[in-house]
This record gives sequence, C-alpha cells and structure tokens, in this order.
Amino acid sequence: MLKGMVLFDRLPARHAAKEKVFGEVKRSLAGAAGEKRTAELLERELDLAEKAKIFRGVWLPYMDGFAQVDVLVLHANFICALEVKNMVGEFYFDSINYQFYRIIEGRVEGMRNPEAQLHRAVKACEKFFGRKVQGTIVLSSRSGRVAVPPKLYPVIALDYLPFHIEKMVDPRLSFDVEGLEGLVRRSRGQFYDPDLLKKHELTKGCLEVGVRCLGCRQQKMEWSRLRWRCSKCGFVSADAHEFALQEYAVLFGNEITTEFAYTWLGIKDKYVLYRMLENSTIKINNRGRRLIIEKNELLIAYFESIYS
Repeated sequence: MLKGMVLFDRLPARHAAKEKVFGEVKRSLAGAAGEKRTAELLERELDLAEKAKIFRGVWLPYMDGFAQVDVLVLHANFICALEVKNMVGEFYFDSINYQFYRIIEGRVEGMRNPEAQLHRAVKACEKFFGRKVQGTIVLSSRSGRVAVPPKLYPVIALDYLPFHIEKMVDPRLSFDVEGLEGLVRRSRGQFYDPDLLKKHELTKGCLEVGVRCLGCRQQKMEWSRLRWRCSKCGFVSADAHEFALQEYAVLFGNEITTEFAYTWLGIKDKYVLYRMLENSTIKINNRGRRLIIEKNELLIAYFESIYS
C-alpha cells in the first residue's frame, strides 16, 4: 500500500497509469481499514481460555509466489485464516462457476471471488504450517448483505465473528503457538512486495524526480543556502531529501547508485550530494553504490496525514 501511495505521487498528473494506481490505493486503504477493525475486535472480545495470536496482512509462500492472508488467528486448539471484505452492496457467490458479483445501486459488478481468495490462503496456511486450517469470509461493513452464499466457506458479519471463532476450539488439537508464531515472523522477512512498476509497465524514466515539497505537494524544491525551499508555498526544510530517499527505497529497494542519486534528488554539486548521503546512507563495497537507511516512519506519518 505504501509503495502504491509513493508511486501515485511520483507519476505525472496526466500519466495513463495514474488513475489505475489511485484506484488500487483506495481499495488497499479500504481493505486495511477492514482488517484493522477485525483484528481489534478479536483482540478485544475473543473469549478463549488460552489467548490467541492475531496477525494482519500475512504473506506466506505458496506455489511459485506468495499468498495473502488478511487476518490469521493462531490458537493452541485451532488455526484460522480470515478473508476480510470491506464492501457494500448485495453479494452473490456462484457456487457452480465459482464466480462472484455484487449489486450496488442497481449495477451488477463482477469482482474477484473472496471464496477463491480464501481457499488459496487456507491452502497456503496448511502447506506452511503442516496443519489443518479453517477459513471464514468476514464482512467488515454493515452495508454489505449476502444474497447467495458461497459453498466452501462460511460468511460472517464482523459483529458475530468472535462468537463464530470461539466455536472453532477443538480440545483434541494441541498446537505450539509460539513455534507457529516464529514461522510467521520469519516468513515476513522473506516476502518482497509486488513490483508495481513491472505490473503497470513503468520504468524509472516515467516518474517525476527531485525533492518534492511536503507542504503544498505540488512543486519540486530547490536547494539554496543550506535549505530546501519551495517557491510556490514558501515551505523550507533542511532534510526533505530524507523523505525522497525513503520514496526511492520503497519503490526500488535500498540500494542506490551515486549517479542516479544526482538525478533523483535534483542535485548537481557533488559535495552537497556527499553531505546529504553521508547521514542517510551507508557505503557498500561496490564503488558508487550506497544503502539507504530505512526510515519508513517518515512516509507513514506523511501519508497518514494525507489519506486519513
């Protein structure tokens, strides 16, 4: 989601892919909000003798790639994968062709089938943990209604979810929750976000470069008198290049060449560039290459203020 936000901001205003990227960001935000409400409700109201471990946004290795699990619940007596949908309208699950559509304001909209998404997540969990895994589709919006239910998995309204999960407890099962939790945390270290540039057939040359103003968001800033300055809104910063470097790291990875750093930051003076990179990057063995020190909190704080 963070990568999508950065990509949207860096695409020129009239670029053909900009609207599609923004649509993906909006859907990701809606999904994340639903997952957050779901996890918070379970943390607050799930009544079990032994506390469950709850994870959001888990990616597990599956086939030749990864499968996403919106919310994963690990307990000593069960494992459950949740597919959370924060959607409105009437939902129709076609159990013959395994298609899915909704009707909203009289329009019929075909969409990705939540049952198929959940089935993939359950299979990935079972293969990853080597255990039987239960699955449930969760409707996190009260404005959604199931007209035709799915065949393989139950669909539960968010408010009822804690009671539904409490019924999953099987005293015949005994899982090492701490061991399973360790596996999940290690899987997160192996997962690499989808390459959005490749997905949208974009290159570095498609993106706007330079240090962007975090005040008006509409202007590239200029380095003058030891400060970044925006000629449009008057915003001044001594370290706005830090934000630009974090944008680069999210889009392309932490390794950057000095040659491209000139272009990305819009700097021509090698001594100015050296001073900027000195505290923001680490030299590596390859000549002319540096590793950007990760500070995702800069991006998170900024985009939370924009999209909240």
